Amino acid sequence: MGRRKKKKEIEYPEGWSVSFEYQANGRNLQPGTELSIKNERGRFKFVKHVKTENSEWIDVIGGPPKSKMFRSFGVDRVKTVHWKNRIKSR
Repeated sequence: MGRRKKKKEIEYPEGWSVSFEYQANGRNLQPGTELSIKNERGRFKFVKHVKTENSEWIDVIGGPPKSKMFRSFGVDRVKTVHWKNRIKSR
């Protein structure tokens, strides 16, 4: 049996504020919370919220069925925060 690799902490650029909780549409988002994005098909799972001096966005995973991908959207594009999760976890 081989050795396990140590997990490295991700270093973000100076001036970036990264959090794994965010509030949108009166609901608290935590990693795994499903949401819909304006003008995008499918559901997305919240990953993290990033804020810099000039901009603010959320990172998500998801999209149309059978074409999941990692995406970033401005916080103003959050359309709906869903109560029930539909996306199957692997």
